[in-house]
Amino acid sequence: MATLDRPAQTGAATRSGAIDALRVVAVVGIVAGHVWSGPLVDAWLYTWHVPAFFLLSGYLWKTREPGARGAVRAEAGKRLRTIMVPYAAWLAVTLLIHVVMLNVRDQFQPEAVILPVVGGSLNAGPFGAYWFMPALFLSAVAFRALEVVPLALRITTIIAITATLYPVGQDLALLPLSVGVSGGALIFMLAGQGLRHIRARVRWPIRVGALCLLTGLVPTLIGRPASLDIKYGEFGTPVLGIVAAVLISSGLLLILEGVFTRLPAAVHAVSTSLAAGCLMVVLTHTYVLWLLEIPEEERPFWVLLLALAVPWGIALVLHRTPLSRVLLGTPRAGRIGASRPSPSRAAGNPA
Repeated sequence: MATLDRPAQTGAATRSGAIDALRVVAVVGIVAGHVWSGPLVDAWLYTWHVPAFFLLSGYLWKTREPGARGAVRAEAGKRLRTIMVPYAAWLAVTLLIHVVMLNVRDQFQPEAVILPVVGGSLNAGPFGAYWFMPALFLSAVAFRALEVVPLALRITTIIAITATLYPVGQDLALLPLSVGVSGGALIFMLAGQGLRHIRARVRWPIRVGALCLLTGLVPTLIGRPASLDIKYGEFGTPVLGIVAAVLISSGLLLILEGVFTRLPAAVHAVSTSLAAGCLMVVLTHTYVLWLLEIPEEERPFWVLLLALAVPWGIALVLHRTPLSRVLLGTPRAGRIGASRPSPSRAAGNPA
């Protein structure tokens, strides 16, 4: 347990194609979960696709030196640049288009502008995924702030926050900018941080990952899905829902890390290029669905492909322009390295 508080090693870091691949897989899961709905979608996708991002955040976490000053401010500044600036930029762009489209359709109501700006679980339709970015930002800042307390107290606090959300999470989810549910992400970040510190002991990541994945899917396989939807403050069956999410996310990560050590550098580069557009795809795919106006129960497979291809195609173009940092939250293509990590380093290179 004490190793969680060891400062992370510094130095140049290359991106991990495996970690980027998990981001891509999770985004595909998020989009598919919005294209269709129902018990099967809840059980097979919602259980893990959003928790995977928070687990990765903890997995890549860099612990600050004890007594370091300005750590929370620095964390907030970094997350503002990489999360909230693109969030605000896309919110402004999409709102402008949305107001025009609503006027054309003679459907404009003040709530169409107010609700997206306020955020939280009340957002739906073209802004249905916007809750995620403030939650990601706030959870990271909170996780950094909690480093000032002893590890045992930190773990106890995160568990207490999670337990509190079970009975009142749906009410707290209504608060602006996902303030009420961001604390629920901390348990997944803690799990990711724990996984990172035992990762070196996992000698067979594909086998161990497959075991974690299958174990996490057991509730679904036996017809007792531990569905989970952080947006609405729903964490599934107490304890079981979170454990299942952690096991599935960890299993996918370990499998990908094991597989990617055997793949050529070109595959790593493709994975990293696609991952650069993840934020934009999450924020804008719902608008593609809204424009199509096809009811969920009537959506064929090509709708999923279109909802993925259009935002991702635009993102790949933007990634090669100066707008990349503002709209994608990542440096322009060519400014960051994407080399194949060695088997010994593939487990934890920061992204």
